[in-house]
Amino acid sequence: MLKGINKIFKSHDWDLFRKFAVYFKPHKKWFFLSISSIPITTAAGIVFLWLVQNMVDKYIVPGNVDGLIEQALYLALALLVNILFDGFYSYSFSKAGGLAIVDLRKKLFGKSLRFPSSYFDKKPIGVTLSRLTSDLESISESFATGILGLLADSIKTLAMVSYLFYLNWRLTLLLLLVVPLIILVIKYLRKKIRNAYNTTRTSLGKSAAYLQEALNGMKTVQLYAAEDKVFKKFDELNKEYTDAQNSSNIYDSFLYSIVEGITSVAMALVIWYGAIQIWDYGYTMGVLIVFVTTLERLFVPVKQFAQQISTIQRAMSALEHISELFEQKVEDSSSYELKSAPETIALQEIEFKNVYFSYSEDTPDVLKDVSFKLNKGDRLALVGTTGSGKSTIIRLLAKTYTGYRGSIKVNGMELSGIPISSIRETISIMQQDIYMFNDTVEFNISLGRQYISKSDLEQAASFVFADRFIQQLPGKYQFVIQDSGDNLSKGQAQLISFARAISGNSELIILDEATSAVDSITEQYIQRAIANIFSKKTVIAVAHRLSTIKNSDMILVLEKGEVIERGNHYELLKHGGKYAGLLHQFEEEYKAE
Repeated sequence: MLKGINKIFKSHDWDLFRKFAVYFKPHKKWFFLSISSIPITTAAGIVFLWLVQNMVDKYIVPGNVDGLIEQALYLALALLVNILFDGFYSYSFSKAGGLAIVDLRKKLFGKSLRFPSSYFDKKPIGVTLSRLTSDLESISESFATGILGLLADSIKTLAMVSYLFYLNWRLTLLLLLVVPLIILVIKYLRKKIRNAYNTTRTSLGKSAAYLQEALNGMKTVQLYAAEDKVFKKFDELNKEYTDAQNSSNIYDSFLYSIVEGITSVAMALVIWYGAIQIWDYGYTMGVLIVFVTTLERLFVPVKQFAQQISTIQRAMSALEHISELFEQKVEDSSSYELKSAPETIALQEIEFKNVYFSYSEDTPDVLKDVSFKLNKGDRLALVGTTGSGKSTIIRLLAKTYTGYRGSIKVNGMELSGIPISSIRETISIMQQDIYMFNDTVEFNISLGRQYISKSDLEQAASFVFADRFIQQLPGKYQFVIQDSGDNLSKGQAQLISFARAISGNSELIILDEATSAVDSITEQYIQRAIANIFSKKTVIAVAHRLSTIKNSDMILVLEKGEVIERGNHYELLKHGGKYAGLLHQFEEEYKAE
């Protein structure tokens, strides 16, 4: 049977299993306890069969009732030992498997925290979520009921077959004739089951991704009365998953029913040939009853084996998907799990020189020959229409994306050679689109960074004038923000995100259209905060508002990834070029100025 298992699984399956088996090593104590109980349950099973034969031949058939009750008690004891140790091995292995899956989930989530932004741009969040939840549950189910189940069933089956050979080798050989047929059936259906489960896992990931997208955008969906269209799309994805699941269920049913049919035929053969053996060779009735009893017990593992094949194929499919996460390249590991303040760069100079960049090899460059220099204390503004390359410059500088051509240097050092942890602590980006965690105001500012003290946090809030409304909240800094900041105004959430960026005491502050989503009163506070930032920090501003860029030392005007104009506000107005033409976008604010 063990050889049959090897034939059923490809070497790729074993490679996958060995790859993830490392997560079981820390819990090998539970595995050892589980495996050590298998010989005891096996021995108890053999003793049970011997007692059955002994009772039939020595007590029941001769009609000898003396000692029959004692034999029945021995039989009950053997059965009890079998039940207890069967339960113990199942519990201990399930515990070890559960602990290993917890470790694996932690490892995968920790790694996903270090995936580059490009990964999340290309892969829906729901797909990754499916890998971390349903795929891992499939693996957990497999290891709890499949892998060790195969091992235990194989040992028990070999022990029972050996005992049957001892009792009657002719009947045993007849019984074994059906085993190659079962292996062929399982081997044939294994590939189809794997393909069906692959399709199921993929369609489930797509469905989960769309479901998350729809729930996140529920307010927009309801605002534009798009419920029917969204439901129709989800229904199509759900039907795709259902069809794939039904396909796998069909193969599961066929596999189990075919094995069930083969075992029924084997049962009939054993009864027929066993009766002949009694008549022609003088074998006892006890031997035939043991064979019939053992046949049922023998083919229970075979039937379970068929079910376990389906379970394991589901798990192998999940392992293939999870392997994609493990193979995904991550950012510098030094950016993860920082326990103390990372080493920041004493910023003196940033220089872009002849920089080209495209988001993929088969798409055009979004930055073309971009060059500029930014010294400590300078205020640089990036201006241009949507798609001109402003945000791409920020992404490259923050090492959100890599693979640029040309040179980007910080203090004379090439950006590609500087650890991400240092870059991320040197640069703080204040974005238009912000995210609030379902946690306290304190956590949303510090994000759990242990090196940010409560005093630093409060000073940052005061610096951006967020303390004015925080002091009015119930619980103040311990006020719990709802998901996505629903119990805050847009302006309040924006100010908290500003405090978040300031709290790390970064050398360079980047304003990525950071005031475009707030009300006019809140913006007055933000503009005062920006004035403080401009006086103390090096700043890069990406903005559509004149008030944000008017006082910059240098303005770069971008178009289709190229810098077409550069100078300060008044120089560019005097020049009368592209920048002057863009001022109609700022007209109302410009008049107010």
